[in-house]
Amino acid sequence: MDLQNLHNFFYSGNFIPHGHCYLWNPELVSLHILSDVLIALSYYSIPITLVYFIRKRKDIPFKGIFLLFGAFIISCGTTHIMEVWTLWHPNYWFAGALKALTALISFYTALTLIPLVPKALALPSPAQLETTNQVLIMEIMERKRVEQELRQYKEHLEEIVQTRTVELELANAQLRSANQELNDFAYVVSHDLKAPLRGITSLSEWLLADYGEEFDEEGKKIVNLMISRVQRLHQLIDDILKYSRVGRAKVEKKHINLNKVVSELVGVLNIPENIKVEIPNQLPTIFCDKTRIEQLFQNLISNAIKFIDKPEGLIKISYVDEREYYKFSVADNGIGIESQHFEKIFQLFQKLTSLQDSDSTGVGLALVKKIVELHDGKVWVESKVGVGSSFVFTIKK
Repeated sequence: MDLQNLHNFFYSGNFIPHGHCYLWNPELVSLHILSDVLIALSYYSIPITLVYFIRKRKDIPFKGIFLLFGAFIISCGTTHIMEVWTLWHPNYWFAGALKALTALISFYTALTLIPLVPKALALPSPAQLETTNQVLIMEIMERKRVEQELRQYKEHLEEIVQTRTVELELANAQLRSANQELNDFAYVVSHDLKAPLRGITSLSEWLLADYGEEFDEEGKKIVNLMISRVQRLHQLIDDILKYSRVGRAKVEKKHINLNKVVSELVGVLNIPENIKVEIPNQLPTIFCDKTRIEQLFQNLISNAIKFIDKPEGLIKISYVDEREYYKFSVADNGIGIESQHFEKIFQLFQKLTSLQDSDSTGVGLALVKKIVELHDGKVWVESKVGVGSSFVFTIKK
């Protein structure tokens, strides 16, 4: 475009101003001027309002369409200003270009608006927002009600805990008192009952020593039987005291090497020459109460010795390392136990009918069960009559 064409674009001197169409009627010209100016000012104010609204509402969707609307409205307002200008200046090419620009912006805005309509329709309506708001209000009220109930439950629970704490403290005090009374009773049993038993044993032995020649065989048998029964009663008192102390005395656990414990027991127990104690593999070091574990193995080994009836006896002590436990076994090749007695033998004062004439007090295996349970384990027996028995127990790691 040369300079002449550019001049004609902005200064259309070949055309007459638009005012000639109105015959320069002052009232008509003023009407058009006032209307176009007011329209333009109104158009220009709308984008300012939209921009203010968008800046205040950061969460508003479709911000792009708001900007397009602003550009469209500004271009429309500018065309009205151009209408005022062409009343005196016939720049109709420039005015047409502004209208063309306005047309392009309008067309693009319309095309952009069409796909936004479904999205806009999907937005919740004021009624839906009001319903949702009411639901939220109800949920908040319900949550506050639940929180209030929880606070009340918490206060009630604290009262219960406080009451139970007082009750437990009272129960512990009573238990300490009962334990002390039981200890005192155990001392009385140990001292006041054993003393007469020792006296009966001594008198019986003196009777045999001083007057044994005057007794016939039946008389000597009766006196020896009395001594045996007194010794058995003495042993029963000792076993009962041991049983009563398990669980009441303080448990002091530490790491104990069972190889040393079992070796010392084998050395001090009166094991007949025909009985062999076999330990196939090294026993572990476990966390336990040393005194209780010594009692446990002593009772099981003594029990095995007592009921082996074969010329060559065998006691086998072994263990298996399991996930959370050590599983031990004390097996023998003794007389065995019938299956219906498997549970009975672990009860206090329970003995098998066939063993009534033995010196068993019926406390040893009950004591074993109590010690194993004290170490969070279990004990049971696997046995076959005439073949032998295996007492199995677990100790928690």
